[in-house]
Amino acid sequence: MNSSILRKQIYQTQQQIENELKFLKGRSFFIKGIVYKLCRKCGTPGCRCERGDLHQSWVLAVPEKGRKRMRMVPKGKRVQWLQLANRYRHFRKSRAHLVKLFGQLLRLVDKLEAERTIPPPEK
Repeated sequence: MNSSILRKQIYQTQQQIENELKFLKGRSFFIKGIVYKLCRKCGTPGCRCERGDLHQSWVLAVPEKGRKRMRMVPKGKRVQWLQLANRYRHFRKSRAHLVKLFGQLLRLVDKLEAERTIPPPEK
């Protein structure tokens, strides 16, 4: 591969890194965790959930000390909490993509170094 192509690929990777950093530096708040609908049986004899009509509630599952802790989503806050949790997921995906881009950039720079390196001159 020639130096011109490598420089072009480095420039493209740099642009992708700048786009990811622009998002990551944003001022949007987020909440760590996942919001989802929890369906369960209560165990009370004769309850409707015994017939298959399970109780439903919205919860936020938050990783805490290696375990999943559940918090009830307050009434009227489901949409807001979903948005906050989705922003967190997007932030983490962007961060992971940034890690891959930096690895790609380093590999390209190593190739460019190998391309430009010449043997030492003879005496």
